[in-house]
Amino acid sequence: MAYNVLMVHGNGGASTRFQLFVDKVQKEGAPLVVHLPELPGFEGRPLPETSDYWSLFLRHLGQVILSDRETPWIVYGHGIGGSILLEWAARNWILPDRSFFRPQKIILHGIIGASLEQRLFPKLMRWRPLRYFLHRMIYTSWLQATWERRLFIQPDAIPKDLRDQFFRDYRHCQAFPVFFDLITPDWYRQVQSVTAWESFHFIWGSEERVVAAKFLEYWKKDYPNATFEVVEGWDHFPMLEQAEAFYEKIIDCLDHQATKAAKEA
Repeated sequence: MAYNVLMVHGNGGASTRFQLFVDKVQKEGAPLVVHLPELPGFEGRPLPETSDYWSLFLRHLGQVILSDRETPWIVYGHGIGGSILLEWAARNWILPDRSFFRPQKIILHGIIGASLEQRLFPKLMRWRPLRYFLHRMIYTSWLQATWERRLFIQPDAIPKDLRDQFFRDYRHCQAFPVFFDLITPDWYRQVQSVTAWESFHFIWGSEERVVAAKFLEYWKKDYPNATFEVVEGWDHFPMLEQAEAFYEKIIDCLDHQATKAAKEA
């Protein structure tokens, strides 16, 4: 079965993060079309001022879905990209034309939400000056080697051009500080209350350092119908560090969904 796959990157990110996956899909001739949305405030695109950033981001995602209503959709969100999908699910997957759609599968990978009150980092980011300072530090060139050790288990496994682009993408991410206002404990309690019985597919890395796998217990408590998968040896960016394994994992998820759909047909 052919699928459209919408892949939403995390904060500071860009289509660069999925470049190796897209290359592999094309090389293998996999029966799927990868869609990488061009969200405002990322990759140098301007971020309009608005009182409702959630609607702004979801409108852009919805336009991608409207490009093909015939082929089934799988949605995948990484980090804060997964949190955006959680907000969309809470809004019943509404589209810009006021219609609704239902993804065949929802994959949430290392996302932000359930552990906001247990982790120190989100609390620190409530202080706005610190957000801007951190943002600048991430893309400061002479600190790149330090950040590589902090963010990757095996940075040398990532092609150098992609590694360098990864950090340049932060420089061109105007939306970076906005998400610390959007993704809060109050926000999470609200979206969880209306999505608690969804059958999401959560993926976590056993070596995850951005949001450690130990925090999965909160997600499991809040989403009893969901599937939880911890992948041995993965940190937060396997799509870059372990591109082959990441490709195989996503294809396995699609194969599983196709089998399930065939049984239900």
